[in-house]
Amino acid sequence: MPPEQVPRGDVYPDEVPVYPDEEVDGPTYTVDAALEAMPLGWVHLKVFCMCGVAWMVDGIEVLLLAFIGPSIRCEWGVSDFWAASMTTFVFAGMSVGAVCWGALADRYGRRVSLLVSTALILAAGASCTLATSFAMLLALRTVSGVGVSGAHVAFSLLVEWMPPRVRGRAGVALSMWWSLGAVMEAAFARLIMPTLGWRYLLLLSAAPALLLLLASPWMPESPRFYVAQGRLAEAEASLRRAAHQCGGTLPAGTLVRGAAPLNDDAGGGKLGDLFTRELRRLTASQWGLWFAAAFTYYGSVLITTELLAADSCGFRAADGGGGGPAAGQCTLLTADDYTENVVATAGELPGIIITFFVIDRIGRRRTIGCESLVMAAAMLLVIPCFSLPFQTGALFVMRGAADGLFQAAFVYTSEVYPSSIRGLGLGWCSSFSRLGGMTTPFVAQVLTRTSPSTALYVYAAVAVSLGLIAFTLEVETLGKPMFTSVDELRVELDKARYRRRAGASWRELGFSADEHERAAPMRPADAPEPAPADDPPDPQVSTPRAPAPLSRTATSEIALALHGTESEQEAPAAAPCL
Repeated sequence: MPPEQVPRGDVYPDEVPVYPDEEVDGPTYTVDAALEAMPLGWVHLKVFCMCGVAWMVDGIEVLLLAFIGPSIRCEWGVSDFWAASMTTFVFAGMSVGAVCWGALADRYGRRVSLLVSTALILAAGASCTLATSFAMLLALRTVSGVGVSGAHVAFSLLVEWMPPRVRGRAGVALSMWWSLGAVMEAAFARLIMPTLGWRYLLLLSAAPALLLLLASPWMPESPRFYVAQGRLAEAEASLRRAAHQCGGTLPAGTLVRGAAPLNDDAGGGKLGDLFTRELRRLTASQWGLWFAAAFTYYGSVLITTELLAADSCGFRAADGGGGGPAAGQCTLLTADDYTENVVATAGELPGIIITFFVIDRIGRRRTIGCESLVMAAAMLLVIPCFSLPFQTGALFVMRGAADGLFQAAFVYTSEVYPSSIRGLGLGWCSSFSRLGGMTTPFVAQVLTRTSPSTALYVYAAVAVSLGLIAFTLEVETLGKPMFTSVDELRVELDKARYRRRAGASWRELGFSADEHERAAPMRPADAPEPAPADDPPDPQVSTPRAPAPLSRTATSEIALALHGTESEQEAPAAAPCL
């Protein structure tokens, strides 16, 4: 069926034909152009809320570990090591599940992957309330962790529906749902744990997953997933329905993939795609970034509870409440401890708000890097034990910076990986973040009970390393359209590496695309070519000169040339490019 005969509107056949891989006559448009032309409306709010509930579930399930740990340690006589191991087992399940849900999202769709993972969270989370032993609880929490790791698919679904003009801020705003879930869980723990116990808290924590499943019939599939699969007719029908719901219209013409041709990416990404010669450095930096971000964020969550429970600074002793416990001693959180935890957890909300306003101003990399340094400073300020209000304030700032940079990392990674491997890339990054989550309990829940200052020094050092990784990332995604294929990403990486070889400063390498446009004024397209010199230079004599500022067109041409030459063996004698 030719493109002009494809049914449009809300009804189309089950077997929708794919547009042919050939030039289309007449005007065309891409998904980015369609989303940019579409006013923000009902479909964007619907996707934002459904993905937000998925993230709320993730935040609730993760913060839950910090609250039930002391009670489990006391009820079943669990040692510090095994109490920390419960968190490690949950993150081990998350690490396995993250890769599976990402691959499932690239092959069968974001919607299917998200709903299946949510159903698993609900089943395993509710079953935990019936656990009769620590081993049974450990197994069920691990299964729940497998489901929780599917939350990153919700992030992909959100940013793929949002127009480029609000994509970064929408991604950060999504994390407000995470913070809302964390604050709600802290408040629920304050109300339920001192009276009803941890089983009722587990049961209540599974309720948002049920809410998401009930709302699933209204969840749309990502049009970018359809395009990456080559199913352009379904993508166009989805965009047309969305435009109708938002009170707008699509651009005139036929939907096309854009610069990326149909290729093997349509079958879903493969792990090898992340380790091609051009992408291996990007992948390694992303894995390191996510490991450190998760290690510090989840560490900040767990260490907040442990510092309050252990009272290593003796604040309760000063009030006649006794000193901190020795390692391995069973100590339940008091009502005041839960209140202090709610205040510290609330720090995530202003952290997200600040990130929301700066991520589209200073860029993704600088946002992550600066917040990493703020987090490191806050961790160091906890050590001196000035006063309980000062400690709570430092924990407040620490939690806000930790959550803000983690969500900025989500935005960056979802933008830098193309649609064809976005689920796979985010899945593996999420898996490495879970490795950070598996490691951090032994610092936050074991080392803290023997030497809190040493634990905080470890976290501060990792936070500084995280900042260095962020500042040295090769590509800034601010102001760029989302990539569809791996080839588009390779071209962007080639441009960044050319600027580095051309002697760009560290600050210039951190420029976004718009900043490079302003820093290097372009010659107008209709300006005449410069007249040739009367006496052309001797070809045998080379005069060294600094590279001239490049226009976007020239940069693209050079990048394509570099890509073509670097993907093969180097020529014996390369001709000068300029």
